[in-house]
Formats: sequence, structure tokens, C-alpha cells
Amino acid sequence: MDDQFTLDSMTKRITISLPDSTYKKLEEWAETEDRSVAGQASYVLQKAVDDAEQMGKISPNSPKSPPGRS
Repeated sequence: MDDQFTLDSMTKRITISLPDSTYKKLEEWAETEDRSVAGQASYVLQKAVDDAEQMGKISPNSPKSPPGRS
């Protein structure tokens, strides 16, 4: 483990439930971007969090992802 990052800055795993129709759309989108469904979901969520930060909805002092995980 790289000593540069604390456990708080490590990648976290979550479990979510999606309607079948949303999953199928996410799956199709992931294929067009050459990502797994999980990778696409992670990308979409990270983008939404970044957008919320830029719009002032969340603190810019919130922990950032480790380099290479944006």
C-alpha cells in the first residue's frame, strides 16, 4: 500500500439498486465508452460530484480521489 494515501482516501465500494431499464441504458452507454457497467457508473457519479462541487453544492474541501482516479 502506498503510504501517500490514508484509508480515508482509498477507493470505496458501494452497492446500489437500479431499475432494469436504467441498468440496460447504463450498460449500453458503457459499451459505447468501452467501460464496464461498474466503471461507467463510477465515472458518472464522479462527474456528478465534480459538477456539484463546481456549482457550490458541496464543499471544495471534501476529500479528493487519489491521482489517476478522476
